[in-house]
Amino acid sequence: MNRSSFYKGRDVTPRTRPNSIATTQFKLPSPTSHNANGTGKKPVLKKVDRPTLARAKKLGNTDTLDIPFFDRIVIVSLKRQEGADDLTPYVSYSFPKLSGPDPSPFLPLFCFPDSQRITEGESVLTSIYSFVLTEVTGDKQYGYCRRVKSRDKSTVLPQVYCVISKLASLELYNVLLNKLTELHAVSEAAVHGFLSATISLPIPAPGCKVRAKHLNHLKGRLEDVEIERPLDGARLEHAELNKLFQWFTVQQVIELFVSVLHERRILISCSHHHLAKLSSCVSSLATLIYPLKWECIYIPILPRQMIEVVTAPTPYLIGAMTEDLPAVQRELEEDSEPLLHFDMDTASFVRCYGDESTLLPPKSTSMIQNQLRALICTLHQDVQLQADNTVISHVFLTFMYKLLGHFKDFMIDYQGVRELDTEPYLRATRRYLRPLAERISDTQSFGIFSVNIGEAGDYDQFKNFAEEKIASRHQSVFKRTFS
Repeated sequence: MNRSSFYKGRDVTPRTRPNSIATTQFKLPSPTSHNANGTGKKPVLKKVDRPTLARAKKLGNTDTLDIPFFDRIVIVSLKRQEGADDLTPYVSYSFPKLSGPDPSPFLPLFCFPDSQRITEGESVLTSIYSFVLTEVTGDKQYGYCRRVKSRDKSTVLPQVYCVISKLASLELYNVLLNKLTELHAVSEAAVHGFLSATISLPIPAPGCKVRAKHLNHLKGRLEDVEIERPLDGARLEHAELNKLFQWFTVQQVIELFVSVLHERRILISCSHHHLAKLSSCVSSLATLIYPLKWECIYIPILPRQMIEVVTAPTPYLIGAMTEDLPAVQRELEEDSEPLLHFDMDTASFVRCYGDESTLLPPKSTSMIQNQLRALICTLHQDVQLQADNTVISHVFLTFMYKLLGHFKDFMIDYQGVRELDTEPYLRATRRYLRPLAERISDTQSFGIFSVNIGEAGDYDQFKNFAEEKIASRHQSVFKRTFS
């Protein structure tokens, strides 16, 4: 892709301050949306005790405790406009009630991205799926959706319960949606009472629980609902890495990972019958590059009404429904920019840049392949580990540590600001990783990572986190499985 550096006019010389980051933005109509081991031995993963809250605090995982449990919860319904064939989604209930215009007018589209294909009486999707709303300021809100049958006897169209929150936590809000689904079958009063009891709850620290008391309308008594937050904080709360290898081969995961790392245009497609699978895949891929964060266009499920976004000349990570691919192809007919397109229905790449298999050094590719294959062999035989997001993430964390672990040694003071001295940093990078590090240093995610670390002054956060995760919590995994 012929794309200018995100450090506009940067002169990469020692002790030279880069100019401010110039990011290329594509304006959306509104908020952007969420084998074999080979060793002949069975790898063994030692069970470890849950880390304590004190350790969670040490890892910096308690920074979300001062935000509301959720911003609001809406019910999105469908209606057929007079003279129109397609169904139109709209917000039929909001808690708390809005006092003015909806700040997220495109929210209904993300709750029902497949509204044009829903037919009356079809089975209701029960899995949770997600999207992301990006505000003008760049702040993100995460939406988590669960479909239910309408209580209105006059319609057989589904409705969506959607939790909107500044916290990205799939597991936390899945518990909340499970309870809402249960109460939906009781009455609207039961739902409202439960929401009144939970909105004032504090966000639990990672690995901890909160309890809400609400009136059980069927039993006529107060009832406790326990909601637990996963331990690993924002890094993995929005992902389901353990499911990646149900959908991809090891090599496909590596090629998608390195494409995300290089900030390319990436399109993942899947049938509209599997929205949860699609949103989970896109969200999980975005987490693999930690400590970097995907900072470009990000839409886990693209509504049909926003299909023109695929022509954006800037990097994007988008999930599209297979049924919309003909429209996508029409939009891309005159688009000369390269694109990586993976179809989950056929488990294959449809369109590639052509160099995906060569972007990582052979040594790194081999290391990641061996570690992932060993883990997959173990995961197939251990049900408890299958639910553990962290095991898969540590393979990529190890690689990113080799790439960025020495980052802090090359932070310099420039007029009271801490920033990266890029050229010495690249010279100090391991020789076989140096070409990759040089390419990555021109990405937006790398630029923002270096600026944020410099401003915060917390240069050790990633390094300490990686070292503790690798050397302590899963020490036995790396010694027994990866040696």
